Amino acid sequence: MVSLSKNKNTIYMAYLGWFIVTLFYFYQYILRVAPGVLVTDLRFAFRLTADEFATLGSYYLYAYALFQIPLGFIVDCVGVRKTVLASITLCIAGAYLFSTSQVFWTLQLSRIMVGLGSACAFMCALKLVVDSFPMGKRGFLMGATLTLGTVGALVAGKPLALLSEAVGFRQAINDVAILGLFILIITFVLLPKPKKENLIPLTKALPKHLWASLLDVFKSRPIMLYAILAVAVYTPLSVLADLWGVAFLMQKYALGRVDAAKISMMMYLGLGIGCLTLPWLSEKYHYLNRSIRLSACAVLVLFGLLLYGPILSQSMLMVLLTLLGIFCGAEMLCFTGAGQYTHTYNVGITLGVVNTLNMLGGGLLQQLIGFGLDQFWDGKVDEAGLRMYTTANYTLVLSILMIVITICCLLSLRLPKDSVVKNKD
Repeated sequence: MVSLSKNKNTIYMAYLGWFIVTLFYFYQYILRVAPGVLVTDLRFAFRLTADEFATLGSYYLYAYALFQIPLGFIVDCVGVRKTVLASITLCIAGAYLFSTSQVFWTLQLSRIMVGLGSACAFMCALKLVVDSFPMGKRGFLMGATLTLGTVGALVAGKPLALLSEAVGFRQAINDVAILGLFILIITFVLLPKPKKENLIPLTKALPKHLWASLLDVFKSRPIMLYAILAVAVYTPLSVLADLWGVAFLMQKYALGRVDAAKISMMMYLGLGIGCLTLPWLSEKYHYLNRSIRLSACAVLVLFGLLLYGPILSQSMLMVLLTLLGIFCGAEMLCFTGAGQYTHTYNVGITLGVVNTLNMLGGGLLQQLIGFGLDQFWDGKVDEAGLRMYTTANYTLVLSILMIVITICCLLSLRLPKDSVVKNKD
């Protein structure tokens, strides 16, 4: 009887720990997409060109991506609790700096701080799932983590735009920082301490182990192929939903900022659906690689319709972006595919490398689009003196994404036939 009660308590604590870290993942998504929602305010307050504004998204992604691999070892060595507490604190500090910045470089620094702080959220949630739950429950909880996290992006759409219009963007972000304080307190009080057996002891052999694991991953052609394909299905979400979607929709579809923010965030609703359904269907029918090919082609068609197609009604536009988000959920399939070719000792490193390349690709394309808009700018400014970019400018520059996605669709033909591949020993 005592053993049964103890087992129930262990399960309860495992779910509680997972939920708390997922709550942090939800929170960091609000901070992640905030610049895209506040594009008008930020460009006016700091007199930003498109290239300068793009750094607010790309610097976040650079910091997030480059910290993935070392962070994996930090989490394994010191545990989830200490890592998450430090990360939430860094996110809060970054949000506060964002709300008080008077010069552009401190605004950029705030985005780097938030990127570094956000980097551990998804990884820590996955580590808790792997450490605490049996195989039968892991897949669903991993998908649910990403799905619940994307709700944060939905919250950061129309509500954040309305809050900014009511109290100003600085107070709106300051309120988001205060929300982070509540999450920090909840985490400090309720997040369980890690078990010692789940931590890696710090030894002199650790750096050598890290280097050997990295070399194995980068030498693996299948892993690198899946990493490139992840970029193809992820970048439309990164470029549109995270940064340029609101501005593009306002220009092409003559929408107000609030409506554009609400519609842009529908991609995250689709992502939440896709991250649950696509892995489940591909595993049930053993169609992993075929699902990746289909998703990449669907992303190409849907993004092309958004970019080159006729003006759609708001309801049709919401359907289109939701479908685009669903097929962007194939990003999780690419992680699964890469995991098939890992050794038992470098699974974490493999996923860290794939995520690093994935985020770096998104950041580079975000900044490249901002640079391209400035290069094709025709010299017109609005009544506030800010540069005006036409629908033709956006269409031309966003065509870079069409080229990237097309190349990756062709590369997907090099994926092997679907089969069950066992992890190496």
